[in-house]
Amino acid sequence: MKTAGRVDAKMLSRFQRFANLPQPKLRSLATAMTVWRFERRERIYARREVSRNLYILLDGVAKLSGLSKTSQLVLMALIPPGEMFGISAVLSETTHQFQCEAFTDCLVAKVEPQKFVEIMLGASLSDFQIVMDMLVSRLEELLTRYSMMLRLAVRDRLLTAFAELSSKFGRHHERGTLLNIPLTHQDLAELVGAARSVITSQLKDLEHDGAIIRERRRLVLVPTMLSNEGAIDPPAEVFVPGIRPNAGAASAVPSGLTY
Repeated sequence: MKTAGRVDAKMLSRFQRFANLPQPKLRSLATAMTVWRFERRERIYARREVSRNLYILLDGVAKLSGLSKTSQLVLMALIPPGEMFGISAVLSETTHQFQCEAFTDCLVAKVEPQKFVEIMLGASLSDFQIVMDMLVSRLEELLTRYSMMLRLAVRDRLLTAFAELSSKFGRHHERGTLLNIPLTHQDLAELVGAARSVITSQLKDLEHDGAIIRERRRLVLVPTMLSNEGAIDPPAEVFVPGIRPNAGAASAVPSGLTY
């Protein structure tokens, strides 16, 4: 990583996302930015690193990578010039869910989140974070979780969905965690993107293994049998007998669109 001068308002205005900004804001934004050059394969930021900056890709292609089931980093998305990333810097949960690195040689502009929000909205970062958490935090959690589910086998997608549902609708049960909603096999099939017959087969296997128990039209998840399964970041509090999960807990799912 090397410094590479400054960016100007004319350069920013070439990108669609900035083309309609008033010139005074464009100039202020350009002044607040620093520009860095990253060589191919050089890391821009690491997964789980604290997010301190917003980034704008000025030239080149950047790469977002997430963890696979085997804890290997795999390609999740490619970022083109003109895109902003590092969005977690303006959210209350300020760690990156993905790793970002230069896919080709890249020119990247950085701006501090407080300066960005002040220039764009004339507001404080803390006030903006409150509004963002109110409006988009759950949507971002959903997008993050299901983007990571794409590479999983059906069984692991199903278990990941159970973890998500448990965090929202789970209730304490003497055998584990009761999913307190009437879910059909078709509902689960649509939720994880699989055929109904496949979900029916998976549920039968899980029931046979003692990982789930049917109770009328509800399911009970058995913690000791699910603890070693392959769901993405299952919320630990959901699988602790005797503790009612907090349906709104931020820790129950990965932290939003934090790339």
